[in-house]
Amino acid sequence: MTRLPSLRLTTSRLTLVCLVALAGAACGAAADPPTTVAASTTTTIANATSTTVTAPTTTTMPAVAPLEVAGPGHYEVEVLSGGLVRRFLLVVPDSAPAPAPLVIVFHGFTRSPEEIERTSGMSALAEEYGFVVAYPAGTGFPRRWLSELSQGDQDVQFARDLISLVSGAVPIDARRVYAAGMSNGGGMAARLACDAADLVAAVGPVAAAYPSDPCEPGRPVPVAAVHGTADPIVPYEGRGEALPAVEDIMADWVGRNGCDPEPVTDEVAADVSRVAWDGCAAGADLVLYRVAGGRHGWPGSGDTTLWGKTTDSVSASALLWEFFAAHPMP
Repeated sequence: MTRLPSLRLTTSRLTLVCLVALAGAACGAAADPPTTVAASTTTTIANATSTTVTAPTTTTMPAVAPLEVAGPGHYEVEVLSGGLVRRFLLVVPDSAPAPAPLVIVFHGFTRSPEEIERTSGMSALAEEYGFVVAYPAGTGFPRRWLSELSQGDQDVQFARDLISLVSGAVPIDARRVYAAGMSNGGGMAARLACDAADLVAAVGPVAAAYPSDPCEPGRPVPVAAVHGTADPIVPYEGRGEALPAVEDIMADWVGRNGCDPEPVTDEVAADVSRVAWDGCAAGADLVLYRVAGGRHGWPGSGDTTLWGKTTDSVSASALLWEFFAAHPMP
């Protein structure tokens, strides 16, 4: 299997402002100040012809259309999508094969790409198992995802544009594109399963605020959900019509995917149960990882906050990647 060039970047964070031909549009200027994630040097490409360097070394890279990724590294990318300048972090590990799987991880309400990268630990997992990760940023104040059908298709289109842009720069296996997310971001991952089943092979919502809209995917979609039974923000039992109960959400997917109605439950840790539905059409398995006493957090993150404390006996990212790896697009 061919691997990506082993060019090692001298920066751990690279901000790219590029001209990108997406529906005849170009990239824009930076919307937010860069935030360092274990940085040693930071290089900012401010426009198509000049480079501003804030570190002792100078790296000059012309902005290009489409995006060019200079080997493994950690990038910040901006693209015009739906008339808005959108931003995402891109992690291309040394271990990525060609073509590589792509995992998109959506942050939670008010949060950021930097925060969900740090919380999830997905980048370290990507290096270990050889897949590319993108961490997109929502819009508005506070920052959020428009996961409800009534809010329009802006973020679904952004996901499509992101995948198109990345696939033009890094060899991506179109049959192994996956979406995960936390809270509001988990709802966005679920929205892609409903409205972009041609785009994502499987999804992994964590502590998700699921859309309450009708869901009519073009095919059965594998789903691996993670949720705590003591979540105070998105209650496991639901809260009115706006926040459906987690088990009702899974029951709806059982119907869509044609799975056996009675699940099989086993224990993966003292406080984590795996609830799985078998016999699903087209191998579109359904799994719910139920965290006993877990609150509104990402398992394995070490979250000790009052609202987010959850288990560290499992890693949600590891569970999701194991599921994703077994479920390419049919």
